[in-house]
Amino acid sequence: MIRRFGSSQVSALLVGLVAVAAFAATYGFDPVPDGLPGLGAVEFPRLVCLLLAGMAVLLFLQESPPHDPETAPPIGRDAWMIFAACLAAVPLMATIGMLGTIAVFLVVAGRLWGETRWPLLVGVSLGMTAVIWLVFVKIFRLTLPGGWLFGG
Repeated sequence: MIRRFGSSQVSALLVGLVAVAAFAATYGFDPVPDGLPGLGAVEFPRLVCLLLAGMAVLLFLQESPPHDPETAPPIGRDAWMIFAACLAAVPLMATIGMLGTIAVFLVVAGRLWGETRWPLLVGVSLGMTAVIWLVFVKIFRLTLPGGWLFGG
């Protein structure tokens, strides 16, 4: 019996694909020096990827209601664009680093979700990136991947 995937299964497959791609990208990170306590620049992203992959598996295994075009519309263009932005973030991180990628992704995601005020998009993006930098670099003293363009 061949069963067509519902929108939950398609979403789960796409999220799983992003998690696998991001996990694979961590093999390009620089090693963390010995003696640094806690999760390092490699282990933390891998943990997040494994959690995302696990949640994608759970979503995939959930029983979906029967596919009825009137009650279950197909995945919209906006969702596909967000998935594409997530996938594009992986090679972008290797190029401009984690902080640059976060800043760009937040602007792109905000725009895709309908925000049209560019000063607000850029301000929130830069503010959130600064908070992430403060927490991970200054407080936890972790080195975030810088990408080849910025010497990381």
